[in-house]
Amino acid sequence: MRLSHIFVLPVLLLTSFFASFSSSSTYQIQSYSIGPGSTNNSASTTYSLQGSVGEQANGSTSSTTYTNHNGSILTEQLNIPPAPTLSNGSNTYYNQLNAIINTGGATTDTTFAIAVSTNNFTSTLGYVSAAGTIGASQVYQSYIAWGSGSGTFVTGLSPSTTYELRVAAMQGKFTNTNFGAYATATTAAFTTSFSISPNSLSLGTLLPGSVTTSSSLTMTFATTAAAGGDVYVYGLNSGLNSANRSYTIAAASTNLATASSGFGIQATSATETYGGPLTILAPYNGSANNVGTENTAPAHMFTSSTAILGGSASINVQAKSSNITPSASDYSETLTFIGASSY
Repeated sequence: MRLSHIFVLPVLLLTSFFASFSSSSTYQIQSYSIGPGSTNNSASTTYSLQGSVGEQANGSTSSTTYTNHNGSILTEQLNIPPAPTLSNGSNTYYNQLNAIINTGGATTDTTFAIAVSTNNFTSTLGYVSAAGTIGASQVYQSYIAWGSGSGTFVTGLSPSTTYELRVAAMQGKFTNTNFGAYATATTAAFTTSFSISPNSLSLGTLLPGSVTTSSSLTMTFATTAAAGGDVYVYGLNSGLNSANRSYTIAAASTNLATASSGFGIQATSATETYGGPLTILAPYNGSANNVGTENTAPAHMFTSSTAILGGSASINVQAKSSNITPSASDYSETLTFIGASSY
């Protein structure tokens, strides 16, 4: 009999997986995870929850300028919006700032919220509402609703105060970013400046039937008031008065070239370097010998509906005597100009 020995040898099958890191000239993904790919969504009328399993835990890298997370949920996130563009209206906005959102290339259906601080976001003062005021809740609106390239005005601010604004983005569900870098701007102080130069004019000798025009007064006006301001004029005598002859060449809104006599004021120009415009109001906006009247009640002469810088105007007075006007050397009038701001 021949005996045979049967040997059973276990066989270990080795299977090798070869992988390479995904990379380009500017990045390298240094780890992968392979999971069952299970996800779950849960929602109600007040919340939505998305979850997944099989992702690498605690897989994040960061520096002082960025944070990078692993996982399919986090890679759904939008870019964090860059700092917005802020303006204080060339230092004229004392109670508001203009903010233009920088979308960072986000799609048109992305919405944005704006946060406000006065201490470099050590704490948050509040969030910009749809009406432009600062409230306690975040308000997300589209780029168009925030004014597109013209921006939105953040109102109800304090004068001479530095504010910081930053933006967060959201697109649909599960894509709410952190607030990004902030921009800084300072509101203007309350300021109004007004002057008239020179403080006296001479009409010289008045000849009956001839219109005499003075040299020009120069007025300057500037205000940071959001609603602009106004200039008024009133007189002491309502015309050129001679105390010696107890006679007044009456002021009138008229064309002195055709009137028998009279006295009036004319504004010949109005300009500004910012804001405004500074506008001459009737009846002081005439040309040639068309003048506006003055009396003891303030009359509205110039106006601006917005803050204005570098406002300037030229003003003259004109007079005409008649054959029955008493001769005198003391004809005079005192005019008072008032500059007022609309805060």
